[in-house]
Amino acid sequence: MNMESYNAVYCLGNLFMTFVIYKYMHIFYSDCRVNFKLERLAYFGYFVVITLTYIYLKIPLANLTVNLITLFLTALLYEGKTSKALLSTTIIYFSLMMIETLVAFLTSILELNLLIPFQYKSGFGIVALNILSFSYVLLVQGFKNVKTKYPLPNVYWLSLITVPYGTIIMLLTIFTNNSRSRTIIFICMASAFAINIVTFYLYDKISDLLVAQMNRRIIEEQNRYYENQVAMMESALKNMRMLRHDFKNKLSPLCELAKSGKINELTERLSELTDMCQITKEYAVSGNSTIDSIINFKLQQAEKKNIQIKADILIPEDLSVETFDMAVILGNLLDNALEAVAQTGERWIHIRIKYTKGRLIIVINNSFNGLAKKVEDHYITRKKDEKNHGLGLKSVQKAIQKYDGAMQVSHDEKGFQVKVLMYMNLNNWGGYHGTFSKCTNG
Repeated sequence: MNMESYNAVYCLGNLFMTFVIYKYMHIFYSDCRVNFKLERLAYFGYFVVITLTYIYLKIPLANLTVNLITLFLTALLYEGKTSKALLSTTIIYFSLMMIETLVAFLTSILELNLLIPFQYKSGFGIVALNILSFSYVLLVQGFKNVKTKYPLPNVYWLSLITVPYGTIIMLLTIFTNNSRSRTIIFICMASAFAINIVTFYLYDKISDLLVAQMNRRIIEEQNRYYENQVAMMESALKNMRMLRHDFKNKLSPLCELAKSGKINELTERLSELTDMCQITKEYAVSGNSTIDSIINFKLQQAEKKNIQIKADILIPEDLSVETFDMAVILGNLLDNALEAVAQTGERWIHIRIKYTKGRLIIVINNSFNGLAKKVEDHYITRKKDEKNHGLGLKSVQKAIQKYDGAMQVSHDEKGFQVKVLMYMNLNNWGGYHGTFSKCTNG
């Protein structure tokens, strides 16, 4: 095959290989930072750059460098840490490179030198390479856990990324030694390819274990949270029993005071009873018992702690959301807000909840001391016990996923804001029974 024909076949093959890489990349990632058109444009740019590099340079080292850089930049288009982008780039490129090397070895006499132009011109090899690469990607599509956004511990990451580079160095050493037989070279190449598949499998399993471990920690955190709620409710019931007992004792002498005409003393006792019967301030009176109960229960200590509360709530009485999920979402967000305002001089919490067009929107703002520990897109607890704390937002995120929801967290020097969007229907439409309430405690 002459050079012009081979270059044409190579360009077509490279276009298909770009599609293969696109499919391969989506095994690792589910969310893209850019829109659909920009993502496709980025892959087209990748195709143009690596094709021109091959046609005009044909030097293996140059092609390897350009491929790794452009592939890494492409991986950065997706949601995830930089370390994951580097690991996914390494696995994608070197696994496909091994397939390419194996095809080249079987279809031509390959004498590899990283600093001289390619001598390979097999059109059949290009077609075979694309078919095998696509088949390989279809094979590994079953590894679903590598999409997890939980970062790998450094020791796991380093171990996984070392294997592909190590196998490539091993193969380069073998190819530069002309005394090796083709059988030995083939066995080494097949072994290296198998090792990288096993590495991919281990990556998937490690990711699965990390997800399971994180879910277990979230469940443990939720259990501790609800144990605390039960203890608080038991304490409230105990106080109610004591109040009822005291109430009966104070009612008994009122009749005698009235009969004896001791009006001043009677007025004094009635005033005491009025103070005892004073109902705890309600911050939420929307008519939705679940949401009202959670907010009022969580904020019952706000007045004692001198926290200014503003609640704007307009929701139907009955929403198709599980009580457990709403307790996780609102409970954790309010816990975080109460904890944050306790560290500020100006203490305030603003709550806005609205249902419109099948969407429940929750916005919680609170005063903030400006100190937040953030790693890329995730807020990390500032407490010393990081293992057992800082899972609140993760619990919220997991709960809202059941409702195809999303959460946005932002802050500045004085305020912290969490926005939650959830999609849901109404169980029984009865109109809006909620009211806008504004309560300020000073």
